[in-house]
Amino acid sequence: MKVLHVLQSNRISGAENVVGDICMMLVDEYEMAYCSPEGPIRKALEDRKVKFKAMKSLNFFELNRVLKEYKPDLIHAHDVQATVLSVICSFNKIPVISHLHGNMEDMRKIGLKSFLYMLANKRTKKIVTVSEGCLDDYVFKNEISRKTILLKNIIYKERINGLINKDPKEYDFDFVYVGRLSYQKNPERIAEVASKILKICKNAKFGVIGNGEFKKNMEIIFERHNVEDRVIFTGSLEYPYKALGQSKCLLMCSRFEGTPIAALEAMVLGVPIVSTPADGMNNLVENGVTGYLAEKDEVLIEKVVNLITCTKQQKEMSNNSKIKVNNLMNENQYKQTVMNLYREIFK
Repeated sequence: MKVLHVLQSNRISGAENVVGDICMMLVDEYEMAYCSPEGPIRKALEDRKVKFKAMKSLNFFELNRVLKEYKPDLIHAHDVQATVLSVICSFNKIPVISHLHGNMEDMRKIGLKSFLYMLANKRTKKIVTVSEGCLDDYVFKNEISRKTILLKNIIYKERINGLINKDPKEYDFDFVYVGRLSYQKNPERIAEVASKILKICKNAKFGVIGNGEFKKNMEIIFERHNVEDRVIFTGSLEYPYKALGQSKCLLMCSRFEGTPIAALEAMVLGVPIVSTPADGMNNLVENGVTGYLAEKDEVLIEKVVNLITCTKQQKEMSNNSKIKVNNLMNENQYKQTVMNLYREIFK
């Protein structure tokens, strides 16, 4: 069976890592290709030995071209735009699975995006969500619930083990943020919280690993607090694992989440998480054991300060995080669920 994974992003991040992991885990079971716009994603997929079908952009003509060239038996479309276009281009001849990777705010209300997704899913075979909230909060959930399954994200450890040493640099961040600097991740709040932590911990350093449209807003906030000299913007790292693993804490302030890959990677590397309680985070962080969940900034600040100043507490939570994530993740079960999903389409 040939499976084509369709995505709209051209660089590696959360959902993109999930798809890469699926391709790596199932390499002996199916012929798979990753299809997205050309960009930095090419190098990331080469490192993972995943076949790449590049487009100029995600549009009808480019996706139709790839479908004619690759001739997949199944399209696995990731998120809304990829699902809608895949359904249109498949012409009802190629079955489509839709995979939602986040609990997005604009899917919680009636609008063009949520409505088009509902219409498109009248022609999909199955829908996969990474958290309960992805379905529960969707405004048209009753229209899609009967064909939806829950498949929480995991981390394919072989990916991290194989790529961590490709970064030759060493890092001295006390705490970090990893991910896109986008509205969903609330980067301005991250900057405010981090600035106040840096004011308390006079020698601490904060690493911002990622790129996005809110970078300038963050820089302005750090400058206003006079802590910009201890904030390092690394940009998007091809291999963020060493920078993350050498820090004492991951700070997240997301408005909404599915099951964030950066958080799972942090737990695999033994990095405690301090975060707002956004959807999927509630299932990952055991409050006071593997990290902390809090709504209020002052609590987020206090908990990060505790982790970067108290070695004993940090080590305990680091060990607890590794144990917790090992209990959460079952690679064989995840692999079997995806295989069963594919088989069911062709019954």
